[in-house]
Amino acid sequence: MDKDNEVKKERKYYTSGPGKPPIFIQAILYEKKMSAIDFFHLTDACLDWEKQGDDIAVIEPLVTLLAAWGDDLIFAFHDTMAELLYSLDTQKIAGDIYKDRSFSADEFLYIRCAALINSKRYYNDIVSGRRKLKGSLSFESILSVPAFAWARVHGKPENEYPHTTKYCYETMSNIEGWKGKTERED
Repeated sequence: MDKDNEVKKERKYYTSGPGKPPIFIQAILYEKKMSAIDFFHLTDACLDWEKQGDDIAVIEPLVTLLAAWGDDLIFAFHDTMAELLYSLDTQKIAGDIYKDRSFSADEFLYIRCAALINSKRYYNDIVSGRRKLKGSLSFESILSVPAFAWARVHGKPENEYPHTTKYCYETMSNIEGWKGKTERED
């Protein structure tokens, strides 16, 4: 095959150095996409649990990191967070929590958020059914991270955050996960 006619694969090389983001963040910025592994790396490394009890203080290091590298990183984080929450939005997972109590769509969302901050392994165990999601844990504040970071970058209020994710993380948005359930209950 003629080398001129070969399809050239674009190869991107990342380098470390002063003023450059860490190499894995460079890859996210280049691809404009974040893997679940990168998402959990960020939440594991950047949430400050020494400030437990003050959720805004807990998320602050993560907000700061995302804001430091701008919209592409913020939006990639938001997209991945939404997809991970969407995957947890199932009648089976909800049923395990709400056997003996009234169902709340908002509460179920906040409980699903706790799976995102307790490690990739914990999350995978919940999705695979090896472990049940604990109804006693919740972490609503993780939902605010993208808007807080964006507001910091642009000097605008969080409610002007412009990004919409492909996946909706609101409870019962995962139609496949709620087959047989016809209406939202709050």
